[in-house]
Amino acid sequence: MNAPISGKTQALVVAEDPVYLNWLQNAAGGAAEFSLLRALDAEDLLARVQAAGTVGIVLFHLATDSLERRLSWMERLIERWPDLPVVGIGNDTALMLPAMRAGARDFFSLERDAAAVAVQISKLMRRSAAGGQRSGPRQGRLFAVVMSDGYESAAFTAGHLALACRDLSGDAARSLVVDLASPSGAASILFNLSPTYSVLDAIADAYRCDPTLVDTAFPKSGNGLYVLSQPEDQTARPALNPEELLKLLDVVRSLFAATVVTLDSSLPLGALSGVIAQADRSLLMCDQSVIRSRRAKHLLRALRLENCPLDRAGLVVDPYRRRIGLEPENLAELLDLPLLAALGGDPLTRLHAMNAGEPLFNFSPKDDYCTGLRRLAQLLCNGKAAAEPPGLLERFFG
Repeated sequence: MNAPISGKTQALVVAEDPVYLNWLQNAAGGAAEFSLLRALDAEDLLARVQAAGTVGIVLFHLATDSLERRLSWMERLIERWPDLPVVGIGNDTALMLPAMRAGARDFFSLERDAAAVAVQISKLMRRSAAGGQRSGPRQGRLFAVVMSDGYESAAFTAGHLALACRDLSGDAARSLVVDLASPSGAASILFNLSPTYSVLDAIADAYRCDPTLVDTAFPKSGNGLYVLSQPEDQTARPALNPEELLKLLDVVRSLFAATVVTLDSSLPLGALSGVIAQADRSLLMCDQSVIRSRRAKHLLRALRLENCPLDRAGLVVDPYRRRIGLEPENLAELLDLPLLAALGGDPLTRLHAMNAGEPLFNFSPKDDYCTGLRRLAQLLCNGKAAAEPPGLLERFFG
């Protein structure tokens, strides 16, 4: 479906049993015109979708006994038409995470989600192009900042990366930090916020998240950065639901030019793997210490055993200090990741900015840290770092 085909917009339901078609028709009301699609294999599925006319959404029934086959069909469909909204449906919510990893935008549980189906399908279809697939990308970028153990520099760097990406996107763009790493509330503190609405609230509100909720509830710093953190007074890690977290991230990336998520190894491995799989790029942050580098190596090993896709991951050394032994290139080789950036700068200047609750971009814009962050944002958003010698970073995207 390289171009929209004339005809009435449809919602195709890939299932064998018409009970799922009937359930969707009853739950969604007039949100879409549903048709059952029984495919023989992936090629048959693609041909039938191509021939169906104008398709606004495709819903896949998922069950344990046929999961791998259906997920492979879903992946083929998304590869062919990446902007066509795809959703999983079924009775087992444990299948939501595999569906999201395969590229599904959402997952509807027959037992739980009847009341929300109409609204969610309407939202997903509005995000697709009128009368078919979009001709160009309309979703914002999602970046994951991952570390073995939480430290406040990660939240600081995530905020600056979000601001730099926003600046590259234009005056009307907005950026968001979703701070899930330790210490709790770091991003809010570092950007001088005292929020009453947390990332836990946003996860619970994922089904109704829209521009109105963003404008009325999401905390916003004086420099225009939106921040969702864990509560500052939280002393224990919350029991995050990976599926609900992925649902929130899928929603907010359509509302912000750039969303940067901070993660560490205290989160469930399934949550880490799911976010990394959903992200456009993932940045493993590590300093030059032996302890943290070894912890990072163990984390990467665990993610690889989880079959987490790390092909879009790279290393960011922060903070970088010259002549202390473990150089960034050696660390990248040790971790088997491409080196994206080594963020230096004056540590005292950075500490002053942190304590003042201001971005270093305002506090000391010519600091080497600011220069490195802007180059990193250029690399992530445009595939090429400005003012860098040719061949140093571009190999990762070549």
